[in-house]
Amino acid sequence: MNFILSLTTREIRFSWKRLLFFFICISVGVGSIVALRSLIKDLNKAVAGDARLLLTADFEISSTSYFSPNELATIESVLSKSDIVKARTETLTTSAMARTADGKFQFVELKGIEEGFPLVGEFRLYDDTPFEMSLLANNGAVVHFSLLEKLGLKIGDIIKIGTADFQIRHAFYEEPGGSSGFRLGPRVFIEKRAFDQAGLAGRIRRRILFRTSSDPTELVRELRQNLKGTIITVNSYKEVQENVGNQFERIENYLSLAGFLILVLGGVGIWNVARAFVEQRRKTIAILKCLGSTGAKILIAYILQISTLSFLGSLFGILMAQVALWIIKSGFSESLPEKMSYLVQAPAALQGLLLGISISLLFSILPLLQIRNIKPNLLLRDDNNQLSQKLDKTKWAFAFLCLTFLLGLSIWQAGSIKAGIFFLTGLGLTILVLYLAASALVFCLRKLRNPSNFAVFQAINSLYRPGNQTRIILLVVGLGAFVIFSVQSLRENLVREFDFSRNQKLPSLFVVDIQRSQIEKALQITEQITGEKQTPIPTVRARIVAVNGEPFDFEQIEVRQQQGQIGREFAVTYRNYLDENESLIDGEWWQGVARSEDEIEVSVEENMTRTLKIGVGDYLTFDISGRKIVAVVSSIRKIDLRNTRTAFVFVFRPGLLEKAPQTFLLPITKKLSLQERVELQRRLLEEFPNVQIFDTADILNAIGRLINNFVLAVSFVGSFVILTGILILIGSIALTKSQRIYENAILKTLGANRRILALILSLEYVLLGLLASLLGSVFSVLLSYSITEHVLQIDWQMNFLPHLIGTFLMTFIVVLVGILSSFGLIFKKPINILRSQ
Repeated sequence: MNFILSLTTREIRFSWKRLLFFFICISVGVGSIVALRSLIKDLNKAVAGDARLLLTADFEISSTSYFSPNELATIESVLSKSDIVKARTETLTTSAMARTADGKFQFVELKGIEEGFPLVGEFRLYDDTPFEMSLLANNGAVVHFSLLEKLGLKIGDIIKIGTADFQIRHAFYEEPGGSSGFRLGPRVFIEKRAFDQAGLAGRIRRRILFRTSSDPTELVRELRQNLKGTIITVNSYKEVQENVGNQFERIENYLSLAGFLILVLGGVGIWNVARAFVEQRRKTIAILKCLGSTGAKILIAYILQISTLSFLGSLFGILMAQVALWIIKSGFSESLPEKMSYLVQAPAALQGLLLGISISLLFSILPLLQIRNIKPNLLLRDDNNQLSQKLDKTKWAFAFLCLTFLLGLSIWQAGSIKAGIFFLTGLGLTILVLYLAASALVFCLRKLRNPSNFAVFQAINSLYRPGNQTRIILLVVGLGAFVIFSVQSLRENLVREFDFSRNQKLPSLFVVDIQRSQIEKALQITEQITGEKQTPIPTVRARIVAVNGEPFDFEQIEVRQQQGQIGREFAVTYRNYLDENESLIDGEWWQGVARSEDEIEVSVEENMTRTLKIGVGDYLTFDISGRKIVAVVSSIRKIDLRNTRTAFVFVFRPGLLEKAPQTFLLPITKKLSLQERVELQRRLLEEFPNVQIFDTADILNAIGRLINNFVLAVSFVGSFVILTGILILIGSIALTKSQRIYENAILKTLGANRRILALILSLEYVLLGLLASLLGSVFSVLLSYSITEHVLQIDWQMNFLPHLIGTFLMTFIVVLVGILSSFGLIFKKPINILRSQ
């Protein structure tokens, strides 16, 4: 044992420079995993630690329509049997247009509250004064500070919402419940009773919030049971906490896979280092065997050396993760919850430590097994240690165990067997294809006729020197280029698809909530400004309450997870024709109008049929203004979202819905300038304060921000992949340093000067950079085309400029790193080097 420890200590002390790259690879991979997991866990604690703050209550009863007398009676009956409710309040939420006296306007999220709100949580006003309901009395309003900036307002100014004027009494930075969900405008708080004064009667979400003295789970279950078959939903803070926790867990697992990818690529580098290290230590190992040491002892010593370095590298990675969290705090603290600690979480650190050591051993054990085959007679006859062709069963057994263990780690990080298998399989296939492509490129390069230029000839030959890692460098650097090129190509195609100026079918504006009595005047105004007649579309608010006679049971977890898709209120329409962007994929379109309830038919969009698990001939029960209507699914439609002005999930057969309460949607299909859009919105809002107007440009800008954030996040991961490739490049230079020194000495002896040596060195890394970029670019084109055309189903276009710029930058980085790592070699004197050989 003393011999093993002594050998391990000496090897670490004398070989640390060559193994420094090994240390850094582990640190980068572990640091990325620990930082990502710690950030998400910290965010989860801050956001979902007390879900009452998100719900602003212990439980809520909500609906997108008025509570009927029977429903209210049912609710009060159930509540009267319980003694745990100690406080309640009601809120109304809708979207509206806020206008100023000078004609400016802004889309806002309006919330009406009453005394007692919030039951849980608090406002954070801009001057840290406490919130009081008196701020909202007599048509007062408390607004998000961003509204003041957008409209150029100050405290005390007047804004018009609907038909009423509201005085801005205060501004807030944070509201109870936080800014949950995707919003198109700032939040504005007013009194609940002011909704009626403002004439706001459109899409309103009504919530009754409750504070309880104990766990409300049983009360929530009883309310759901009694309200089954209605469009009312009941949620408790525990369910919100569970849902948010599950979402954060999924995000954490998927982000950890990104870190795991970086660690696995680092493992590829570790395998390469271990292979080259064993090759360089062959004579040392042979000497040790001559002195009586066994292969097992030497193997254990090197495994212990790897374990020690991986442990220290993992600890350093955890330290890097903490530094990264502090950087995130300094740059993004205003956008993140105040309660975040920005500290490495103990479970994440433990995972990182275990992963770092495991990956190091998994990827180094196979090269280390070669120690068994090194014979003592290597000192007398250097036959390059040619091995017999007999199958090495031990090596194959360890390879199988390593692969199995790697699969287990992948499943552990993904949090799912299926996701873990898909991830490792996809990663393995990608690495295999890139490696084979890299090998093919190098083979083709070698088969080229010898170039006449000596520097080019020598640079190409340098790619085949003994112990070279050309294929590994091309693989990992090419993989990083592949990730970044793919993401940028997808981003360009997505942004182009949502380009407002290119889509001739996309309306400039959507005017909604136009009443039947207002439609004629609205058409006159739009025709005056656009010069064209617009076509109004009738819309009816409806909600699905049953499929084939079976009401939704939101107590079931599977149904509850889809509540946002199937339990919401839909805008439906009726017509006797297919839109030009629609096509039937099943069933038949109706002829004429329905004359009785027995002839009510509905056409359903194809994705919704999969969600509801229905087909042609099935029956859907809708709640329309409190009346239950049963419709047979007569057809299934496919909607081409690339050429659309509307996209209704449900289209009814005309004949019966005409008498239902309805409003009109008016898409302004003519392409308008900014000035025309502003003028049209101003005229419509002056005439009809109740309508809402969606500017498509604002919506597309919001979508563009989401796409850019996605691209930034994935490019961040791609940058880490490239960093891993650069580390492997540095490591390969260090491992082939002795061979490079000898080559330079021979070339100097033959007459090459420093300029020639520097040119050879530069051309070698230019070749590496160009080949790696070529690999990444070609495969990124294939991937982006496949995803764009077959997954996103949008038109794909090739843009060569980003690939050219990316190839230049990638080549420049490889050349810069290579020259900085090797430049000192060309200054060494040949005489001393040749004497030592």
